[in-house]
Amino acid sequence: MKTFMTFLFLNLCLNSFASWQEVHVEDGITVYAQDGEHRIIPFKAEAILNAPAKKILEVLKDWQNKNKWSPKLKSVKMHNEDESTQYTFSEFYKTPWPATDREFLLTGSIKRLPDGYLLKAKNANDMHLKDDDHIQADVKVLDFRIIKLTESTSKVMFEFHGDMKGWMPAWLINIIQKKWPLRFIQGLRTQL
Repeated sequence: MKTFMTFLFLNLCLNSFASWQEVHVEDGITVYAQDGEHRIIPFKAEAILNAPAKKILEVLKDWQNKNKWSPKLKSVKMHNEDESTQYTFSEFYKTPWPATDREFLLTGSIKRLPDGYLLKAKNANDMHLKDDDHIQADVKVLDFRIIKLTESTSKVMFEFHGDMKGWMPAWLINIIQKKWPLRFIQGLRTQL
């Protein structure tokens, strides 16, 4: 029994530190992925943007206009926002037929760092806020880091781990993991 528990513990530790594999490079944006179970999507993307860190933050905080540049985003609904930069919000995403549209009901925060900003979000616990017309995605990690390189350039790093829930074909999961973060950063760059 002790050997089995040791094996189980080591296996869990190794899986939690699984390495990222580069899966796509385009337009100065590098996308990484990890193996995930069905519907589980881990991805990471990195890029250098020709914009000050504060301007990038302003665009990301402009939730009323995010659907104009973020891929497949139909709308954002802000449930609450307080002075301490804590937010509870829903993002509603269109998914291709035959899958059902998704809602990401999130609690997030913005933290000022010495070299930039960190935007963090995860599932909100307020399920009474959910929209019954959408499948609720389960977001474990959503981190977006903005690092000031110079007065006019910044590095962005975007990491996501979540379960899309509900039925979703493998080809769609593949597209989301490899192309969605690329399109997100391209859209952000255009909006800047």
